Amino acid sequence: MNFGENLKKFREANQLTQAQISKLLGMTRQAYAKYEQGKREPNFSTLKQIVNILNCSYDDLLK
Repeated sequence: MNFGENLKKFREANQLTQAQISKLLGMTRQAYAKYEQGKREPNFSTLKQIVNILNCSYDDLLK
């Protein structure tokens, strides 16, 4: 699995929609969707927020 697939898996496991998580991250749903599609990668600050929201580790997302 790649980062985008892992991100989607953990988001769905936390029963969050793209709209909900993007609101928590302070970005548009379209911008967040690019992370899951593999078209864009978050900066470290955003990655830290994602890990906290999804209650997972960096390793879980990045492996």
